[in-house]
Amino acid sequence: MKLQVELGSEFIRCSTLTISSDFLSSVRERQLLDVSLNKVREQLGSDETRDFALGNDDILRFQGKICVPNDAEVKKLIIEEGHKSRLSLHLDMIKMYQDLKEIFWWQGMKKDVVQFVSACLTC
Repeated sequence: MKLQVELGSEFIRCSTLTISSDFLSSVRERQLLDVSLNKVREQLGSDETRDFALGNDDILRFQGKICVPNDAEVKKLIIEEGHKSRLSLHLDMIKMYQDLKEIFWWQGMKKDVVQFVSACLTC
């Protein structure tokens, strides 16, 4: 868990992102159903996959970040939690992407975040 505090001239924002073990179990299960991530698993240890590693929890990571499978439901859950949680207060797309990319990785992540935030009526 990482607590972030941001001080502004007229506000103080405290936020955190918590990942539950149930969520990680779901990611691990869905990673096993993802064809491209399974190819990476098979090639672990080669030059082509040197930035990937399998954690003690059997979750595939890219440069230490959780590899999110190509599963729209999982991606949507991550983006919604990062954007709509009571502590994040509808982050703008740049800040939200910066926060999420510290923990998660998937191809096209920035584009997915931009599309989600641009469709938010509150923002």
